[in-house]
Amino acid sequence: MTGVPGAATGAPGPAPSPLLSWLVAPRTDRGMRFARGSGEWDRYSYADLAHLVSLASAAFRARARKDRPGVVLATPNSVGFVTGYFGAVNAGLVPTAIAPPARFGGREDYVRHVARVLRLTRASAVVGDPVHVSILQAAADAAAEDGGGPVAVLSSDFSTGTETDRLSAVPANELATLQFTSGSTSSPRGVRITWANMEANARGNSRLIDYDGALQTVSWVPMYHDLGLVGCLMTIVSQQGDLSLMRPEQFIYDPRRWIDCIAREGMAYTAAPSFGFAYAARRLKAGDLEGADFSTLRSATLGAERHDPRGLWEFTELCEPYGFDPAVFTPCYGMAEMTLGITGHAPGTVPQAVHLDWESLAPEQPVKILARGTLRDAGAADSPAQWLVSSGTPIEGVSLTAVDSEGRPLPDGYLGELLLSGDSVAAGYEPPDAESSSRFADGSVYSGDAGFLLDGQTYVIGRLGDALSVRGRNIYAEDLDARLGDTPGVDRYRCATLVDARRIVVLAELEPGEWAERLAEALSLYVGGVVDVTVFSCRRGTIQRTSSGKPRRRLMLTQYLDQELPGEVVAHRPQRPEEG
Repeated sequence: MTGVPGAATGAPGPAPSPLLSWLVAPRTDRGMRFARGSGEWDRYSYADLAHLVSLASAAFRARARKDRPGVVLATPNSVGFVTGYFGAVNAGLVPTAIAPPARFGGREDYVRHVARVLRLTRASAVVGDPVHVSILQAAADAAAEDGGGPVAVLSSDFSTGTETDRLSAVPANELATLQFTSGSTSSPRGVRITWANMEANARGNSRLIDYDGALQTVSWVPMYHDLGLVGCLMTIVSQQGDLSLMRPEQFIYDPRRWIDCIAREGMAYTAAPSFGFAYAARRLKAGDLEGADFSTLRSATLGAERHDPRGLWEFTELCEPYGFDPAVFTPCYGMAEMTLGITGHAPGTVPQAVHLDWESLAPEQPVKILARGTLRDAGAADSPAQWLVSSGTPIEGVSLTAVDSEGRPLPDGYLGELLLSGDSVAAGYEPPDAESSSRFADGSVYSGDAGFLLDGQTYVIGRLGDALSVRGRNIYAEDLDARLGDTPGVDRYRCATLVDARRIVVLAELEPGEWAERLAEALSLYVGGVVDVTVFSCRRGTIQRTSSGKPRRRLMLTQYLDQELPGEVVAHRPQRPEEG
């Protein structure tokens, strides 16, 4: 792995890391608990976890190799992940978290994906749940056959070990992790995050939400996502706070379990994409909340996708009678290239929002604001998709500005690319020439995201690479996604919009129905008929997503055009002839 610090190339950290201090002075009165499938929890104090980390560290020292310092963790949110991650660090290795097999597609695709990650990370070990050892062994064998070197396959149950290692709060490597993402293409790429990056971002995240470890947190965001790893795990362990971890599939099966942690056990902090709150609101009924009390919740961090005012307001309307305050919503903007957090709207006031004139939106031009308000105004509007919720102000140690195509700063209220800098800027990509619409340059990150600053607030519109140019204005795929829910019968969370210069394709994991014609007509009218609009009905699981849950738009558009996606066209509006 080019430039990855290992035993031979890295220098010991000059001082103990606050993210590792719990290993040498673990508390017995605080800890983590992990959700079982039965509805019960397994609890471990920080002292219990530190002992398991010492067992994991010894296992890695016996099986992994420091000349191949990568360790890939293909485990879900579990005690095995936590102890495996910190055990690898203590053994002088560099851990990387990826999705476990249950969160991926078919077996062959998963084996190819893991084999590529093993090669890119120069891994000498991969860790998974005991039930997944066979598929990980297949990936390890594939990586070795392709010149990647031998890879040991370890079970995530380190409790059976007999050898222990001395624990240290001083990281042996400069690199803390490789945060992998596939973006919108098929090839995974790793973002090289140092311990200095991780510490700075965890500190900024803590100060945004005024977190000091005294109150409890619950999360179901996966550890292979930066919001789970940095925003939850690292931020919490830096203060040895109490953390309850569910798995995403447990949340999907029973969102009430997550809600009960907040409203019946009094947990003060949580984090999820807007989808999580919208999904919970649609699955819960008023009767499910009898006796609930949300008044202890201090911050509900929102990330991983554009903030959905409709879904957030549905949750608010359902839960406000039981003490929920929308001022706890903490909408944030983040990306792996900045370790995680970039901006956030501090809890305490209802997040701001603006009603845009979307039809006048054009690069490097002033954004026309039709109305200003808060999430309350946006969520209660006839068409919430017309509103954009603020992502707040930069966290401590981060700077942000909107720039033009030449990298020059734009005035307040002008649409441009968001340029990022500060202590959280990661150390580049692995491989260094990885394809990405974001890029590192001169110690900063050109985000590849379109947005603007207004009165100190940050508004993020969408990816520059996923935009359709229509008569001088850009229409972003995220904007089209948000509008899908305006059509009756359409669940926007089961759809993805794909765009290029000639077409809009909506993949919908929905049964054919009258909604399809209405949706095609609405989108055609919105873009003025200048491109083809197709609605494609497909089975569940067709829409492929990145580690952060975003649609892999370019890959799926290629597959659609090559007729590789199973399904059927259920509505179509052809491009209209140019007038005159």
